[in-house]
Amino acid sequence: MAKKIGKKQRKAKRIPEPASYFIGSEGTKTEVLYFKWIADKLEKQYSGFQGRIEVPSFHIKGIGSSNLRLLDDIEEYLKNDPMLYENVWAVFDKDDVPLAYFDNAISVAANKGWHTAWSNDSFELWYLLHFEFLQSGITREQYKQKLTAHCQKIGIAKYEKNDPQLIEAFYPLSSIAIKNAYRLEKNYDDWTPSSQRLPCTTVHHLVQELIDLETNVEQLKQQNN
Repeated sequence: MAKKIGKKQRKAKRIPEPASYFIGSEGTKTEVLYFKWIADKLEKQYSGFQGRIEVPSFHIKGIGSSNLRLLDDIEEYLKNDPMLYENVWAVFDKDDVPLAYFDNAISVAANKGWHTAWSNDSFELWYLLHFEFLQSGITREQYKQKLTAHCQKIGIAKYEKNDPQLIEAFYPLSSIAIKNAYRLEKNYDDWTPSSQRLPCTTVHHLVQELIDLETNVEQLKQQNN
């Protein structure tokens, strides 16, 4: 029997969901808790505004791997996700990996069209910038000591990184953290490898985007009052 001649039907091109965010983090607790708290806050603020403004959606996943392995795992995860995300962010720390691994991960993510919210040395740097400007590297234990001292000033007995009340207390100070993070970023020349920028973080770029989403819906609410 002769084969039917004709063009093969092309698969429909997948289009990214507008204002959709996939945030894949190295950590499975601290970063997930932080970004889910913000995402939940945004979801409540946008409730009832469907059809009147572009409503963001979020998928936040603690992957549990770091640097290049994290990117591979995110890519594999996204292959099985029915949604095509407009914004993909990888959140990870420098930790103890070789310098080249860290720099390469940032470069590979950029080549994929993804964004990176990295911290050198740890995510605690982002938390600390809510209270003070830091321009010298310190140990993880020193981060905890400094954060505990700041927590006690705002009525929290001790810094426990997976304590939800921390985020509620820290979030109103986000503008301070963003300002300090930008200032810290400017301390380094553009050609300085990210692995050698200690301390430094780019978490503020993601947080600023999320705050901008909050601003957009709040402006719409004011227009309707």
